[in-house]
Amino acid sequence: MTRADGDGPVGPATAVGREARAGLRGGRRVADVVASVALLLIGAVTTVVAGRGIQFMALSFGSCDAPGNRCDEGLGGTVVTLGPVLVAVVFLVTLVLCVLRLVRRRLTWPVALLGLGVVVAVFVVARLLAGGAVSIGI
Repeated sequence: MTRADGDGPVGPATAVGREARAGLRGGRRVADVVASVALLLIGAVTTVVAGRGIQFMALSFGSCDAPGNRCDEGLGGTVVTLGPVLVAVVFLVTLVLCVLRLVRRRLTWPVALLGLGVVVAVFVVARLLAGGAVSIGI
């Protein structure tokens, strides 16, 4: 069978576009999906816990009224406000990247693990900044 303009056959042999990629096969594919889903679930729980933990850091500014204590309330307020948002954004970006990689049949668990590490790193940095914003002078 030829095309209407007579230039050649019609069918999959003349498909223009990307070539089919060989993705992960068999057990490796299943293991990648299982590991990625498990890491994303752990990442979701970690995101909620880290976001709440950063919000609870606002309680450390209750001692700012005591004599001799100094607080940088601007830095503390910024950390407590933007920390949970940043944690959520990191998780959402990780989730989107993982879904895109799973659809394209590429190795995904390292991206989920990296996202989990970045969420933990954001929490640690927020904790250090909030702790540095309060100086107890007594």
